[in-house]
Amino acid sequence: HEIKEVADPAHIDKVKKYNQKFKQVSSLRNQVHQNTHQGLLSTSVLLPLFAPAALLTLIGKVFLPYEWNKKLSGFSQSFKSKKITRIETTASQTKQDACIDDKQQGFTIIEQVDIVERFLQDNGLLSGFSSLIVIMGHYSRNQNNPHTAAYGCGACGGKFSGPNGRVFAAMANHPEVRQGLQERNIKLPETTWFIGAEHDTCNENMVLYDKDLIPESLHQSFEKLKVELNEACQHSAQERCRKLASAPKNPSLINALKHIAGRAVDISQARPELGHATIAAGFVGRRYFSQGTFMDRRSFLISYDANVDPEGKFLERLLLSVGPVGAGINLEYYFSSVNNEYYGSGSKIVHNLSGIFGVMEGASGDLRTGLPVQMIEIHEPMRLQLMIEAKIEVLTKIYQDQPSIQQLVGNGWLILSAKDPDSEVIQTFDPVKGWQIWKCPETNIPTVKSSEEWYRDQYDHLPPVLIETQNSIVSSYEKSEVKHA
Repeated sequence: HEIKEVADPAHIDKVKKYNQKFKQVSSLRNQVHQNTHQGLLSTSVLLPLFAPAALLTLIGKVFLPYEWNKKLSGFSQSFKSKKITRIETTASQTKQDACIDDKQQGFTIIEQVDIVERFLQDNGLLSGFSSLIVIMGHYSRNQNNPHTAAYGCGACGGKFSGPNGRVFAAMANHPEVRQGLQERNIKLPETTWFIGAEHDTCNENMVLYDKDLIPESLHQSFEKLKVELNEACQHSAQERCRKLASAPKNPSLINALKHIAGRAVDISQARPELGHATIAAGFVGRRYFSQGTFMDRRSFLISYDANVDPEGKFLERLLLSVGPVGAGINLEYYFSSVNNEYYGSGSKIVHNLSGIFGVMEGASGDLRTGLPVQMIEIHEPMRLQLMIEAKIEVLTKIYQDQPSIQQLVGNGWLILSAKDPDSEVIQTFDPVKGWQIWKCPETNIPTVKSSEEWYRDQYDHLPPVLIETQNSIVSSYEKSEVKHA
């Protein structure tokens, strides 16, 4: 399938102007590049002409990366006309002979209904819909870094996943798709609206797509959402600073965000972010399961509701994606940590690009694979512990039916445990002995007023702690209703 981004009918002229400017700038850039590399006379003229600007840019990027990028971005935006585009998700009919060289343009309504239905089922989001639902993809934008894809979306092959969120939101907002969902007993309220978005995990910036399409009745809720997202980004930046040696110690929210944004545009920065370093566990279940718990950025949180999936059909589909992706990310860090020289790629400082397909050290040598040492310095190599809120009978059947799950769990690459959805019983899975009840001495988990109180002045890995919030203690009735945080 192929999805196209096209000009909004009401803004075709603006988009045309934007595209013309983009082509002109690209053409000028290409000509300067070619002339400074190939023309003898033009090189003698252009190099002295552009040298002062190049020197000023280099000084700005090295000594004031955040401030320089902010001014440069503002200057660049002043020359760009605002464009409004839409994405075409709907195909008129199914293309039976579609292939990689001859793709189907968009998805049929039935295909879109299938996609949205499966997503909502797998995440247990079949009732209690919020007025605004954000489908957030992610990516990492940084400079002078041949390993950028390693910070990207693992499920997307290291690419941008924001466009996926935008496409899904467009499908879920489509009137005919909603009608199809209602016929399948999934009733999305008219007051519910999906927003596609992308989170830049390096500079903590968030892009929200198609904001102009949000119904007027939800504008107030949307303004509240933007404030809360901005606050979340600031707290995330502050939390990340404590594990970065060159970051300020105990910075304010504003200074933390400024520092994190500066790292993303610093051409000398070997550690723009730490990616999935320190990942150790994954929790598949309702979000009350982990609500109010600080886990030190060491766990995947996957939404699932066993109450709407008694036979485990949704869970089976979910584990076929969560298992390989989670284990793949974890093992990538694991092997690059236990023997970085052999399974990793050494220091990125001496890496040079080889073609467009790999890196090597210096000007010669073998292509290097795995993660550079700067991405795994604080990582503790361990197999991913995956805890699932489901009945062990359901999990056993999935294990028996799926060879890929057998390979991961049976060979010890993924450690599986289960929490009974109707009790506090936890069992661990042994490929030889089967399910074993997990027993541990009672431990009083500390409770603090905020996560900042727990990690302030702390720079090593921290154990879990409970956060005092109004929503941390949930009644038994509310537990059945609270599915997503």
